[in-house]
Amino acid sequence: MTNKSRSRTQLRALTETAIFVAIAVVLHMLRFRLPLPQSGSVSFILVPLVILSVRWGLRWGLLGCFAFGILRGTLLASSFWGWQSLVLDHILAVAVIGFAGLFYRKGGTFPVLAVVVAGLLQFTMHWLAGWWIFYEWMPPEFLGMPMTNPMAYSFVYNALYMVPSILVSATIIGVLANPLGKYFRGEDLA
Repeated sequence: MTNKSRSRTQLRALTETAIFVAIAVVLHMLRFRLPLPQSGSVSFILVPLVILSVRWGLRWGLLGCFAFGILRGTLLASSFWGWQSLVLDHILAVAVIGFAGLFYRKGGTFPVLAVVVAGLLQFTMHWLAGWWIFYEWMPPEFLGMPMTNPMAYSFVYNALYMVPSILVSATIIGVLANPLGKYFRGEDLA
């Protein structure tokens, strides 16, 4: 690859990263808020961020997801509870979606599996943040269940919105995988 074509590829990667991050911002604004005490919503941000990661690989996926995490944490967050919440629950919880870039492979990708893995990583970050930060606000009862364990409370709380987000995003990616398969695999970049 010549320097000129490498430059062109890098510029295209940067441009597409900005576009996917912008799409994620719009989808974040169109989320379905749930009536939970410390926030939580069903969102489709996994779709553009996983497509970015699968298409361009780990480096661009992590970079784009981290950039979106900063935007989400600083400009789009409805609430955060101190710097720990900002870093863990907003920035890093989204940045880990970029690990879907591990499913990047010329000639074949596994986008639905990438969504599930990325969503589970995001869920894990929210779960840990809830366990470490939000335990102070754990109610004595949640969804009719007594709550005495912050780890269990955070697991149930975050599963309420992350499981639907993962399932819907995996379904959307599954529907798009066949008609946009060449795009996901980056075959149009040759």
